[in-house]
Amino acid sequence: MKKIATIIVTYNGEKWINRCLDSVLKSTYPTDIYVVDNCSNDDTLALIKSYPVNLEVLHFNAGFGYANNSVLQKLMDSDYDYFFLMNQDIYLEENSLKQIVDFSSNHPETGIIAPIQYDGEGQNIDANFQQFINLSIDKKNFYETTFCNAAAWLITKECLQKVGFFNSYFPHYGEDRNYCERAKYHDFKIAIVKETKVLHDRTQKMTPEKALKLAKIKLLTIFLNPNKTKSQSITSGFTNVFGISKYLFKKYSSYTAVFALLKEYFILFKKRNELEFEKNKQK
Repeated sequence: MKKIATIIVTYNGEKWINRCLDSVLKSTYPTDIYVVDNCSNDDTLALIKSYPVNLEVLHFNAGFGYANNSVLQKLMDSDYDYFFLMNQDIYLEENSLKQIVDFSSNHPETGIIAPIQYDGEGQNIDANFQQFINLSIDKKNFYETTFCNAAAWLITKECLQKVGFFNSYFPHYGEDRNYCERAKYHDFKIAIVKETKVLHDRTQKMTPEKALKLAKIKLLTIFLNPNKTKSQSITSGFTNVFGISKYLFKKYSSYTAVFALLKEYFILFKKRNELEFEKNKQK
């Protein structure tokens, strides 16, 4: 049987962590659990300590990528075959892990495998996740995609060894898209497996501030995309400035957001050589 290490990053997750960990322990496919806490100041740690998990506590809120890297780096040379990353607000269905491991066994070219994320009640597919499905290629029993968020990812050991860890340029948001682009550069496929189900218990609320933050991060992912040349990154970034600005103005009537995005592009443009060097390190 292939071995799985499940890694859960927590931060002030007392609302979800019991149900999250209970769902992993009820999985029909056994897995070791590693929890990295990003310096929670609620009862998260007290709740975690009652579970049979490997716990690491950070002394600051390091973000998603850094926290996962802290465990992945230690386990890189272990005998685990897979690393399952999941958010603290994800709840597994009992057969979810078995289904995606079985899929991986039949599709060794796939480096990242994701179950379908439903809402917290398990009634409907998560609205944001549905967008990833819509942009994917519909295959017989899976969707071939270029990106889905890392709230629930199975990464193969071969993928981790070739692609490496999350890029520290992304403290929170964007690190998963960058990782997918790097996986694609190394010829790994990314799949969303049909007939699978996990629950993502979150509220989806977009504000002008968050939309602008995500837009800036998207520009950074473009400049660090190893599948693009330097000139392609510059051109694609500039094109996206206008496309995203049009969307932000139409949705929020915000000139401030438009000018802020233009400013961000020119900041990245000035750093293009530094970013190109970083991008080449990922290859």
